[in-house]
Amino acid sequence: MVTLAAGDWQAVLKPDVGGALAALRRKGVAVLRETPSGAVHPLETACFPLVPYANRIAKGRFAFGTRDIAIAPNFAPQPHPLHGTGWLREWRLVRSDGASALLEDDYKGDGDWPWAYRAHQHVALDETGCTVRLMVENRADQPAPMGLGLHPYFRRREDSTLQFEATAMLGIDDEFLPDDTRHPADLLAPWSKGTKPPEVLVDHCFTGWSGSATITDGLGTISLRGFGAPHCHVFAPPDGEELCVEPVSHTPDALNRDPGAMTMLPPGGVAGIAMRIEASDPT
Repeated sequence: MVTLAAGDWQAVLKPDVGGALAALRRKGVAVLRETPSGAVHPLETACFPLVPYANRIAKGRFAFGTRDIAIAPNFAPQPHPLHGTGWLREWRLVRSDGASALLEDDYKGDGDWPWAYRAHQHVALDETGCTVRLMVENRADQPAPMGLGLHPYFRRREDSTLQFEATAMLGIDDEFLPDDTRHPADLLAPWSKGTKPPEVLVDHCFTGWSGSATITDGLGTISLRGFGAPHCHVFAPPDGEELCVEPVSHTPDALNRDPGAMTMLPPGGVAGIAMRIEASDPT
């Protein structure tokens, strides 16, 4: 593990578990949920990168030019591969200076995803917060679709409220794929005013996201800003255990439903996304 510190902030990284953040704290108080000791899967961590696509690809199949691409499931028992390849790979620590670290995933294109890429994740702390930057370079000899996202699990308490603004919410079917319907962003809960997550599953993509979100509880306020992310995906199950607000560059299953939403990178082309997390004491 790699520990970073600056001012009141501390972060712990686990490069070997999908390039994940294991913890992010301010004044010793968890901002993101804490990763259990001995955790070996990114879904147990505080945050992990999504590359070279976010969310799901229906049945793992899509057409690209004259090619039919097939990606094997990676999250049993679901038949739809999820969150790309990077989250299930060991990342390399390139360097760390105590307050920041650079991680790398050099994918050779030797798996189901047919295009080689090199991804870099830079995690940096300063006196007022944490910035995570994720970049991917197309290392294939042909153009390739690329998508990016970040998957933070914010602390969730009984009194936690979430506020953000977006233009629409995409509906989902029984397999968590888009059902080709668009709804008002506040359909499930009045997110724009600030609200506790509802007593139903929220696993939806919100389009036209304003780029910011605020989580408030008895421990204080957490603010999130996304860059290069026109959408956010919110995951908040009714059991009250998890609260994810994920900046993403494209909508779920975009390779089948909205290919233009994916970034088409020429050989050597680079795309990026970032998020900024800050926090304050209760007022």
